[in-house]
Amino acid sequence: MASRRGQRPTGTDGSDHQYRMVVEKKYHKVADTKKRLRTLIALQALYYGCFIAWNCGIPLTEGQRPAPVVGVMPAVGFLALIAGRKGVGYGNERSNGTALLGYAFLSAVGFALALGNAFIMQTRVHYAESYPARFGTAMQQKFGVDQSLMQAVGTMLEGCLHTSGFLLQALGAYLAISLKSLAQTKRQ
Repeated sequence: MASRRGQRPTGTDGSDHQYRMVVEKKYHKVADTKKRLRTLIALQALYYGCFIAWNCGIPLTEGQRPAPVVGVMPAVGFLALIAGRKGVGYGNERSNGTALLGYAFLSAVGFALALGNAFIMQTRVHYAESYPARFGTAMQQKFGVDQSLMQAVGTMLEGCLHTSGFLLQALGAYLAISLKSLAQTKRQ
């Protein structure tokens, strides 16, 4: 039956606008939220890579072991990324509500761990033993650059890392809950 029809027109002059199908706004909202969540998941993966590089790189260059939180946070983050990717769906696949809730929960746990890590790094670690100070010392020894300048750069890097961790985890949980509620209203 499909072979009896003529070929589809390649373009129109716009006069058929009133006959075209209009997609409802709620479907656009779901698609936009999915797109944002996919982008956020990619940014979270980048964040966890930077987190591991910063929190493992400095102790390993000194021949020490990284802190235990360095193993816990990326593990929770990796599980969150898997749940988020499954929850968003691949391509035009429907969203998985259970996986979205799992992603939101794991992102909230990741937020709490990032908050705890930042608190410990900023209040409980003596400044001379902090990662920015150790970063400045290592850069001075290896490359001969000014230690105080590299300490300042390290402090800025660590602050950006903490802030991006807070924001990405909180936004991930928020977008997952938003997508779940949008997908539920879409089906009704």
